[in-house]
Amino acid sequence: MSREKHAPHPRVKKFIARIEAIMNLPINKNKNWISQLHHSIDQLDENQKAAVMKPAGKACAADIMALCERHLSKKVSTIDELVEGWNIIRGKAGLNGRWEFEENTIRGIFRECGCPLVRSGLIILHSVQCYCSQGMMETIFSEVAQRPIAVEIKQAIGRGDAVCHFVVKL
Repeated sequence: MSREKHAPHPRVKKFIARIEAIMNLPINKNKNWISQLHHSIDQLDENQKAAVMKPAGKACAADIMALCERHLSKKVSTIDELVEGWNIIRGKAGLNGRWEFEENTIRGIFRECGCPLVRSGLIILHSVQCYCSQGMMETIFSEVAQRPIAVEIKQAIGRGDAVCHFVVKL
């Protein structure tokens, strides 16, 4: 005896759509609020944008470090270990691109935004968000190197480029 699948009654479909809209309301409201905040920050000069957004990346630096340590099964104590762990977690997340060593720098060229907030859909990618990523990278590389490390944004998807290209100056 086979059971045929029936399409839901139009009233049931309408009810489900209303429930989904209600469930997404806080997320959409938050996404719109953050978009307006990004737009406001974008009115500042570049130094001010960086000063506002870079500190926001510090919490993500702790998350990246914890993930690296979990995947390496040890505490990260060198830049080599950080890059190895970070490349592992990028690969496991299916993210294209990786960190590569070049003389006195580390270069990262990535083909999609790696920001977990953007990837999850909680925020819409905006160019000022790239400063948050820069702050996160400067924080984590500086913490491991035990000295200030600068990260330069060469290209960024959030700024209309085809890739995100970061240069870590060791």
